[in-house]
Amino acid sequence: MEKILILLLIILLTPLNIKGEDLYPFGSGKTATKETHPIYFGYMEDYAKELRKAFEKKRMFALCHWGTSYDIVVTREGDIKDVKISTMQNNYFDKKVKEIILSVKPLPFREGMNLDYMRFSIYLGYEKYEDIYLSIGACPRTTEKCFSLLITLKK
Repeated sequence: MEKILILLLIILLTPLNIKGEDLYPFGSGKTATKETHPIYFGYMEDYAKELRKAFEKKRMFALCHWGTSYDIVVTREGDIKDVKISTMQNNYFDKKVKEIILSVKPLPFREGMNLDYMRFSIYLGYEKYEDIYLSIGACPRTTEKCFSLLITLKK
């Protein structure tokens, strides 16, 4: 019994070394993929699925090839901040896309995500095909990480 208690005590006192996923540094020439960064891509996939569901449910007038993109910041707690339009279509469609993005609350970051916030570029649009495309890169003119979600629905 003493051995079990000692072993349990050792386990409890041993610091947990939970290693998170570090993203590649800017200019490394390496591409983050689902295989190399499964935690981040899993988070992005879940967020993109929820955005797609909200996009499919939203009733609005739209034509094929219409699309709008917003840049947002998602905090570790799952709050959305700094919503800025980056690609415009028209006032009506842009407003509807913003409503969709704000209606989907991101989940708090997963264990192993070593960032305080994530800067997203989210595109919602209509094409002649359906797709969800995810990528991790650098924001233009900075070395800050940018997580891109491109969601297209068939029109």
